Amino acid sequence: MSTDELTRTEAAGRGGPVGGGRKAGRVRRWLRRRPVRRALVVTHRWTSLVLGLFLVLETTSGAILLYHAEYFRATHSEFYRHTPSEHPVSLQQARDIVAGAHPEFSPAWVSNDGGVIAVGDPDFAVAYAVDPGTGRINGSARLEDGVMGFLANVHDCGLTCEGYPGYVSWLAKPVPSVGFAWPPGTSWGLLALVVLGLLMVLLAISGIVVWWPGVRRLSHGFRVRTGKGRFARDYDLHNVLGIVAVPFVLMWGVTGAAFYLPPVKDAWLAVTGGAAADPQKYSFTANANPGAPEIGIDEAARAALATTPGEIRYLTAPQDGYYSVSIASDGYQPYGARAFFGGDHTVYVDSHDATHVSDVDAKPEPRANSFYDKVFEPAHFGWLVGGWWRIVWFVLGLTPLALMLTGISTWLFRSGSKRRRRKARAARQAHQETGPAPA
Repeated sequence: MSTDELTRTEAAGRGGPVGGGRKAGRVRRWLRRRPVRRALVVTHRWTSLVLGLFLVLETTSGAILLYHAEYFRATHSEFYRHTPSEHPVSLQQARDIVAGAHPEFSPAWVSNDGGVIAVGDPDFAVAYAVDPGTGRINGSARLEDGVMGFLANVHDCGLTCEGYPGYVSWLAKPVPSVGFAWPPGTSWGLLALVVLGLLMVLLAISGIVVWWPGVRRLSHGFRVRTGKGRFARDYDLHNVLGIVAVPFVLMWGVTGAAFYLPPVKDAWLAVTGGAAADPQKYSFTANANPGAPEIGIDEAARAALATTPGEIRYLTAPQDGYYSVSIASDGYQPYGARAFFGGDHTVYVDSHDATHVSDVDAKPEPRANSFYDKVFEPAHFGWLVGGWWRIVWFVLGLTPLALMLTGISTWLFRSGSKRRRRKARAARQAHQETGPAPA
C-alpha cells in the first residue's frame, strides 16, 4: 500500500474524509518530509509479515514455559516428597545412593530443588529424587517430556534438541560456512532463532518510530478510541499494546539472539557503555596434582560456601579437573525461580585441591555488563521474579498474538477500503465511457 493510500485509509478509520481533507493532507506532507520514518514504517510492516506466525509461536511458547518449573513440580508430587530431619543426607551421599541403586545410571550433577536432592545424568534428560530426611529414592523423572518438552524444543532449540519431543533431524544439521565461521554448533534451527531474535530487535526499534505521535500529542499514543469504528479501535489497540511491549520485545530479541550468537551481546554492551564479554571469565585451570585423591562433592561444596556464603543449588561432577558450584546467595537472586539449575554465583573448585577456587561472579566488570548478566538476561526467562510477578511476563509474552489479531483486523479493513475504491473508480470510468443514457 502506498503512503497516500495508507493515509486515506487511516483517515477513514478515524472518521475523517476518505478522499483526503486538510488533516490527511498535513499527514501526507509530514510523511513525505521524513523519508527515514517512511522507510521504517515499511520496514516495520514487512518485518511483521516475515515474523508472522514464527514470532507468535516463539513468544507464546515462551510465555507458557515461564511456568515450566511450577508445572513440573505440580505434576510430579511423588518426586518431591521429603521428610524433615535434623541430620539430612548430604549431596555426596545422595549421589552415592543413586549410583549404588542404579549402576547403569551415570550421575553427573546434584541439585537442591523443592526439598529433595535431585541427581541427574550428563544429558540433563533424567533425574532421580532422593529424600534427604530418609535417604530414600522417590523415583526418577524425565525433565523434558510431554507438551512442555515439545515447547522447550521449539522455543530453546528450534526443534534441534535430540531426545525432546518434536525433534527434526535436518534442522540439527550444521550451517555451511559462507565466507566466515559460524559459532561452534550452529545448526539451521539455531540460526532461525538468531534471525528471529534480530528481527524482534528491528521490530521493536521500528515500532517506536511508527508509534511516536509527537511531544504535544504524546497522550494520544496511549488512547484507544472505542467509539470511532472497528478500524480506529483496533488500530489504537495495536499501537498501545505494541509500545507497552517494546521493552520486553527488545529484551527478548537481544538476549535470545545472543544465546547462540555472542557478538550480539558484545554489540549491546558497546551501545550501553559496557565492555566486550571476557572469554576467559568462565575459564579455570586445575592444578596438576598427579596421584592426589579427589576432594569429593561435599568438600567442594564447603570450599565454595567458604568463598560465597549461601545455599548450594546446583553442582556438577568434575570436568577438566574441577567442580562447578552454583550458589544462591542472600538477597537478590536473578536465577532464584529456576528449577534444578538455579544460583546467582558460580564458583569453581579444584577437584584435587579445595583451597584452589575461583568465584566467577566476584570478578570486577563494568556496570553495563553486570546489568546484562544479573538483570537483562535472567529477565528473558522471568527467573528473577516469583510466580505472581511472572504474570506480567506471561501477559506481555502473549502480546504478539494480540498484535497479530489486531494487525489482521486493520489489514482487512484497509483491503476492503481499497477494494471499494477500485469498484467506485471502475464505475466512474464506465459511466464516463458510456455517457448519459438517452432520454
